[in-house]
Amino acid sequence: MAVSNYNPIEGATEAQNRLLSDIAAKFDISDKRLHKIAQEVQEYIVNGLQTDDDENSHPRSLPCRVSYVKSEITQDIKEAEKEERLVLGLTINTSTERIKIASVKLVHGEPDAVNKQIFYMPKGINDPTRLFEAIAMHVAEFINSHNIVPLSLTEPLCLGVTIDLPLEETSKMGGRVACGSNVCHWFDNVDIAYNLNSALLKLHLPVKVTSTTNCVISTLVAAQRLFSPTRVALILNHGINASYYEAAAKIPKISGSELANSSALVAINTELARFGENSNALYPTMWDRRIDRESANTGKHIFEKLVADKYLGEIVRNLITDFMDAQLIFPKDADATTFSEPYSFFTSYMTIMDDKSNGLHEIGELLKAGFNIEASRVDRQIVRALCSIVALRAARMVGAAVAGIYKRAFEAMSEPVPAVVSISGQLTDMNHPYVQCTIDTANVLFKIFGIEEVTFNVLGEDGYTVGAALTSLSK
Repeated sequence: MAVSNYNPIEGATEAQNRLLSDIAAKFDISDKRLHKIAQEVQEYIVNGLQTDDDENSHPRSLPCRVSYVKSEITQDIKEAEKEERLVLGLTINTSTERIKIASVKLVHGEPDAVNKQIFYMPKGINDPTRLFEAIAMHVAEFINSHNIVPLSLTEPLCLGVTIDLPLEETSKMGGRVACGSNVCHWFDNVDIAYNLNSALLKLHLPVKVTSTTNCVISTLVAAQRLFSPTRVALILNHGINASYYEAAAKIPKISGSELANSSALVAINTELARFGENSNALYPTMWDRRIDRESANTGKHIFEKLVADKYLGEIVRNLITDFMDAQLIFPKDADATTFSEPYSFFTSYMTIMDDKSNGLHEIGELLKAGFNIEASRVDRQIVRALCSIVALRAARMVGAAVAGIYKRAFEAMSEPVPAVVSISGQLTDMNHPYVQCTIDTANVLFKIFGIEEVTFNVLGEDGYTVGAALTSLSK
């Protein structure tokens, strides 16, 4: 669906419809460009599998961090199920400053029994030791509040940890936060398993970290538990990321390793957010370039700034303020104070694009409550149209990226089989048209690539904490 064919708004002035049409045309993305994006994503992955050396990496590449998690982890989980195992998962979510803990009890022939709890990261912490001591206290609280005891007196509970920062897995158990995370400089190069295990020992807790992964890897594992043929996982949260299974023997940067000489399929964290540097397919608009210029990481994470929850609302706000500056929306004496504040129009507000009521009452109530603006019906239609234009461009781009990643995963399979792409994250609950448009776009490109029988499954907001618990069973 091309957004440039946006229908004029009945009752709007010629100038209003002209500006809206101009914006729609600039956000239009043709099928040809979508195909090019899919091909570029695949190219960036292939280049990223060549080396981990940043100085010698290809300028058109993604990091493609290799995980110790293998596709056969489903067998490890089934073996544990026969023994009736209880495992723990923990998510360190730096973007929302929350800690999520889950317990998963595996019993053969029965649904997994899951308990979850959310804790908040302490304010003012700026060193890893204090952070992991606080996390260990939360683990103790979780164990006590849910009356959790190890099923074996001789073995501690396995704890899988997952984090939303780039991670270099250094072993099956441990991993270090990759340098340049741009979130907490004191977190760089921190060994999560070592630090958290030390904190757990101080509290004499019967718990041991046995795996550390990025959230997109644990999401892939959680998806496999529900849909065993899953080969690609996509996270649509504050940012965006995707993982897939790659043939170890086809990864040049691990050549010579024991893993490379095996027939294993290993999980790859693509770090999809970083796609777009030196791209010939994305063509950001002037509003996208403005957001990039004013961001803390100018010139980086270009793709993420076009499609992720963190930025979509801000793109819409910039478009609305352009209408305001041209005096083409809202009363001339409307208070523009709130709309002038960066990131004041949250991406969650974009659900108003679903408002089909005759008077668009939901949109009117949002503008009144959130921005103290009395909006006419035409004003409300313009805001809804801008939300749709931005959301659908993003969804189509993400669909193209998924198609490119899946094509690479498809080529890694020893034999083509019906496979699954799983989608997780808060946008899956928040914006159903976005998700459906992503799926529709990917399916169109799959047909062009000659790929059939791809199934999409939506996991909802938080699959990765349970996935972290399951990953702790990896052998």
